[in-house]
Amino acid sequence: MRHVHARRFAMLAAAALLALIPGCFSSGDPADNDPPDPTYPFPGTAEQLMTNFKNAYDRMNIAEYRNVLHADFLFVFAAGSPVAPPTGVYTREDDLESTTNMFNGEQGQDQDGTVKPGVRDIEFTQLQRLTDWEDVPGDDLRFPGARRAQYDVRIVFLLETESLNTITIDCQQLFYVKSVTEPVDGGTREHFYLIGQQDL
Repeated sequence: MRHVHARRFAMLAAAALLALIPGCFSSGDPADNDPPDPTYPFPGTAEQLMTNFKNAYDRMNIAEYRNVLHADFLFVFAAGSPVAPPTGVYTREDDLESTTNMFNGEQGQDQDGTVKPGVRDIEFTQLQRLTDWEDVPGDDLRFPGARRAQYDVRIVFLLETESLNTITIDCQQLFYVKSVTEPVDGGTREHFYLIGQQDL
């Protein structure tokens, strides 16, 4: 298995794994983001944004993962999920807390308090768009004015144990993106952010 950048999936989290790892990280505002890594091209399209999202997750790069998320980002758990918080959603701060701990390989615990091993490596093996991008209606309760598309997602988490031990997330999710017009060199450009992720 190839070496990945160490130590920090809204997922995508991946809803089941996110709930296993308690948060203790306080995220900053998008305006305070670290300078972008030149290996992650500017997200001037939804497709480039999704590529950056996948690569940041796959390489466990929390700085680039943070750059992907809009200030109003929400991760929406599947209906009836036993690991969802009472609100059924993670805010950007919630997601960054959990994902940071996961990327750092920190141990978590399940709902009865049993300690679970941390994550050693992540292989984001599938992020395939299944539908065209479409406008979200203005009366949508969570993501009015955004654009969305459905993706097939598969992520393998290699756990920090002596023998081979993995958790695989294999699901479909809706991803919501929003573009923000930014000034640059006397003109403007569209900067795409991930504003929502819904586990189906």
